[in-house]
Amino acid sequence: MNTARTVQVSRRLLLTAGAALGAGLLTGCQRAPEQAGPGANALAAPPSSAESQPVMTARNLSTGRYREVDVVIIRPEGAPPEPIPVCVALHGGLAGAKVFLEYGLPRMLTDLVKAGTQPFAVAAVDGGNWVGNKDDDPQRMLDDDLPGWLSYHDLASTPFAVLGFGEGGSAALNQAKSPGFQAIAAIAPTLFSSWDSASRARIFTDQAQWERTEPMRHTVELTNAPLGLWCGTEDNAYIELARQLAQRANAVKSSFTAGGHDDAYFKRVLPDALKFVAGYL
Repeated sequence: MNTARTVQVSRRLLLTAGAALGAGLLTGCQRAPEQAGPGANALAAPPSSAESQPVMTARNLSTGRYREVDVVIIRPEGAPPEPIPVCVALHGGLAGAKVFLEYGLPRMLTDLVKAGTQPFAVAAVDGGNWVGNKDDDPQRMLDDDLPGWLSYHDLASTPFAVLGFGEGGSAALNQAKSPGFQAIAAIAPTLFSSWDSASRARIFTDQAQWERTEPMRHTVELTNAPLGLWCGTEDNAYIELARQLAQRANAVKSSFTAGGHDDAYFKRVLPDALKFVAGYL
């Protein structure tokens, strides 16, 4: 059994979060209400039964984001307890990690594996708008915090794939700039063709931050891993840019079907995105 790695926190964070959070991992039970508040230090071990629990939720202290975040671990039903590959799931907008439970991802994942796909887990984390600021670095959370959290739950610490929708779709594309991923799936990613349009969205701190993180400005780097791209044809704000991105980044799969930039569309295409990444296990 892996043990939770110790999170090193700054004096500033200790003053705001409390020294009792130094372990950085507060684990709840499957589908149970969260039992630990911001100042608690309870640490529960992962399940040790012959079959891992399909859904585990946790409140973890992120040194990258300087706050506690929700982490949701989803395994297919019947998965063995040994480490299995992981796909990271990145939410969009004001949603959080638990939105993937609302979308029914546990059943989607189980059905996919029952159909013959190699078992893998999905790990969803809270990332805010995924761009962050000087006191909130979601990218650092994914790079530095997430591997330890996955290892604690007896999962492969290096994800093989990442998927996301909306702003999480753009974050997934940013992950693709780093080598090591076997597949990237972006659903209706939030894209901007110019700083003028990006600035009106009030997501970015400044133009330099937008230039660093805008997928439309880094299409060559998006060829590091097979890319799948989905966008609804009624998603007026992003459909044309999504088409351009699919062409310029040589997406191996692009799907543009009826739908808008909403939960109904995201939920409808999520099984296809899961199937896409599973094809690269």
